[in-house]
Amino acid sequence: MYSFDAQTSSAADSRFDMQSGLMQRNIIDDEPDWRVPGHAAAMALSASKVVATRWHASNGSTQEFGAETPADCHVVKVVLRNTNIRFAVSGRTVQDGVTTPGTVHVTEPAVPVRCLFRGPYDVLHLHVPNNLIAQCARDMTGHPKPMLCSNGVPRKDITVDALSRALLEADRVGGSFGQLYADCIGIAIVARLLASANRLGPADRPKVGELARWRLKRAIDYFEAQLGEPVSLADVASSAGLTRMHFAAQFRAATGLRPHEYLLRRRIERAQEMLAGTGMSLVDIALSVGFQTQSHFTSVFKRYAGQPPRAWRESRGITVRDTGC
Repeated sequence: MYSFDAQTSSAADSRFDMQSGLMQRNIIDDEPDWRVPGHAAAMALSASKVVATRWHASNGSTQEFGAETPADCHVVKVVLRNTNIRFAVSGRTVQDGVTTPGTVHVTEPAVPVRCLFRGPYDVLHLHVPNNLIAQCARDMTGHPKPMLCSNGVPRKDITVDALSRALLEADRVGGSFGQLYADCIGIAIVARLLASANRLGPADRPKVGELARWRLKRAIDYFEAQLGEPVSLADVASSAGLTRMHFAAQFRAATGLRPHEYLLRRRIERAQEMLAGTGMSLVDIALSVGFQTQSHFTSVFKRYAGQPPRAWRESRGITVRDTGC
């Protein structure tokens, strides 16, 4: 049975809190290099904790990186935004093209990986100690050596995606409660991956085929071009060369999301970029990303981001004179 330890390492990277005048520990740090958790995270790994780090950039340049997974842990990759990548494991390409949010890949210990990022990216990496996996899997029956991944191929998991986005809020909670919050969600993700990898048989796999890669690209390009305009299922299905019924089922199989859910998420992601990078008012941003009213925009934004848009903007140190929510 896994036991939680709410103590945190004093060696962790910190940030300065202007109100309290104290140094605040970052629970989820940006990676100093690709897939490298840093000194503080390495200490946490030795203490059998899931360590979350983030690798992200908003520029459009092409960048290539290589690394090798440490021998004592697995690395879970969760894609947080549309990302165009080529990802290779042990020299074999397992992913090439536009990857949608909620795509999950687990890299096993002591495995070399390379990734080519073609444009902006935002990826959460979970560094999971092998002995923690053994602890979580101790009570599983029928699997003498439980696996964290079933076949090494990236796949969609909307539950892991939701848990990962909740995990990003750990720094907002802060302190020992924030660390406990992060530890609990980390264990939940490990449990989810263990259950998924060790339960799926041929009869449990999805019956609907995934949307062909070229059709998926056409659909995503159509969504991107129409984020500020009304979008019908018939129109986006037509852009991919399918009927509405066939498109909706295959799109969900490929992305883990219904087309409308995907569109809402992309609109909120675009709104976040505008909130952080421009001084536009909330109502202008709402209209720019396809919402007819600011109230609808606010309710959807809060559902996906956990905060109303004004509070989200202010929490990142951005102050704009705006009377909206």
